[in-house]
Amino acid sequence: MIMKADAIIFDKDGTLLDFDAFWVSLSNVAIESVLREFDMDESLKYDILEAFGVHDGVTDINGVLCKGTYEEMGEIVCAILQTHGLTASCEDVVKAVEEAYSCHAREGVVRPTCPDLAYTLAELKGKGIRLAVVTTDNESITRHCLEGLGILSYFDVIFTDDGHTPTKPHPYCAEELCRRYALDKTRVVMVGDTMTDVRFAKNAGITSVALAPSPEKQAVLSPCADILISAISELPALLA
Repeated sequence: MIMKADAIIFDKDGTLLDFDAFWVSLSNVAIESVLREFDMDESLKYDILEAFGVHDGVTDINGVLCKGTYEEMGEIVCAILQTHGLTASCEDVVKAVEEAYSCHAREGVVRPTCPDLAYTLAELKGKGIRLAVVTTDNESITRHCLEGLGILSYFDVIFTDDGHTPTKPHPYCAEELCRRYALDKTRVVMVGDTMTDVRFAKNAGITSVALAPSPEKQAVLSPCADILISAISELPALLA
């Protein structure tokens, strides 16, 4: 299938950024920090990672680390710690989890999903295509990751979870991008690696391109996405 695109929206985690490399390494450090803060046994880290959907260093596409929020992660941590005698409130734990991830973000391993990521984005920009990022992560970690990947300058706009902007799969960010640059929705593409990204595209009425490098992701995403790719480097060849 050949697409016509004036703009491409990218998810960040798992699409531009190697999800497991960054988030599993960061989670190990952040969870240890939270456990120390509440004077809890650090061996509980393994129970928490399992509850987050991390198994042997690989993240479940449907797990909370992959598709959840910091609040949901904090609630899981709270529930586990309460079974081991925690007396602090869940509100305090949720706050501690979010702060730990933010404070230790630079300890996550920043690695692209494909070695020629920057070259591919430069090629897309060379075609006159506007590029955007829509992520449920916060601005600080998002910019840190994009800078670490050496690709921050390629994006015309970056939408993050600022506590006010509706997050995926709500179509707000796609609609705002179209409004801001007077774009025809039929010429806007969303590239992501989860069903949340596919639903976001469907809700916004734009084309969904699912990044599915593994058979597991292909099985989940192929029934719903408009197009399936195994690497970001395949995108230029799909454009008219």
